[in-house]
Amino acid sequence: PVHPVTEGDHLTLHCLYQHTTSPNLRADFYKDGSLIQNQTTEMSITTVSKSHEGFYYCKHPERG
Repeated sequence: PVHPVTEGDHLTLHCLYQHTTSPNLRADFYKDGSLIQNQTTEMSITTVSKSHEGFYYCKHPERG
């Protein structure tokens, strides 16, 4: 995020694709290299805690 996240905050991560407007996009979300959620372009963490700390990224399951 652009701003620091503190414990207790609500956080939503979005996976965006350049040059695409298709409503049927999907993505797999990873935390520190491990798959944590798939088939969506949005991931929410309702109450951020220290255990959520890490490197997050997303990628399309077929396109990368």
